[in-house]
Amino acid sequence: MVGGMFRRWSVLLVTMLAAFHPAVASAQGRGWRWFQSCSTPTTMVLEARLDSASAFRTTFPACFLDKASWNTKVLRFHFTPGRAVEWPNASVWRDGDERRFAATTSAGRTLVAQIYEQGTNTSGSILGIAIGTKDSVTPLDTVLWRGAHNASATDQVLTELVPGLVLVTYPLGWQPKPLVRVDTTWCAPPRPNEPLLLDAQFLPARGKNRTGTDSDFVNLASLSAFGVRRVPRDSIAIIRDEAVCRRIARQHGNNKPMLIVRVGSFYLADDQGSRDGPSPLWEVAVYDRNWRLLISYGEGQ
Repeated sequence: MVGGMFRRWSVLLVTMLAAFHPAVASAQGRGWRWFQSCSTPTTMVLEARLDSASAFRTTFPACFLDKASWNTKVLRFHFTPGRAVEWPNASVWRDGDERRFAATTSAGRTLVAQIYEQGTNTSGSILGIAIGTKDSVTPLDTVLWRGAHNASATDQVLTELVPGLVLVTYPLGWQPKPLVRVDTTWCAPPRPNEPLLLDAQFLPARGKNRTGTDSDFVNLASLSAFGVRRVPRDSIAIIRDEAVCRRIARQHGNNKPMLIVRVGSFYLADDQGSRDGPSPLWEVAVYDRNWRLLISYGEGQ
């Protein structure tokens, strides 16, 4: 009986999906299509992950075509979460209307997902997703989650369906792009008459050909206001730890080698933007001993 109920649920769900996409058999424009024939198809990996563990994994061919009919193929897989899952946008059809509600499936409840071709664009296939239950408890016209995933033929894409449940697609053999390096080290060496070292000594770091008062260039009072105090010069140190410099370079947002100076229990971090000329562009970030960002100061930001 359960098997018969599930088959009827599957047929009904596919019928519902077709109702949402009446042009199932019509031609679709230029873009990436799944399960089509071409001379050099791209093998795409499709994976569902629940709490970072793989619940389902398969591959499908994708072709870039100028025009093709919709492919009516539906991928279906079952998975059984070991915990309760909340579905805030479940829906059910009643008297020709779709009614939304919040639902929760219990641990050990087998779920079924159906994935189909919803659309296309020049970067990848657009996949439609619908999730329901594989039992005779939930009404057959109930869908726990329905939405779309925009796959990319050249990159990894993740779509979180509900917290902990993620759909992932990527081309077979895909590897994360390496972080672009602009130097042989993440820890930048100090420049002649290094401005950041002058900042650390609470001295004015005046750029070349600049006019005006010292306070126009470096707001040393801001450092004092956040508890950074003058320290003996032998308490000022340049950080040489590559892991620290890399982390701060990524956090700073410019992905450039960083000069980091310790001033007592505080740190000043600078990507060595120019302080010279009429249009300087630089910024220094100030961190406490736990690497929490306190303030930043600079010009041209």
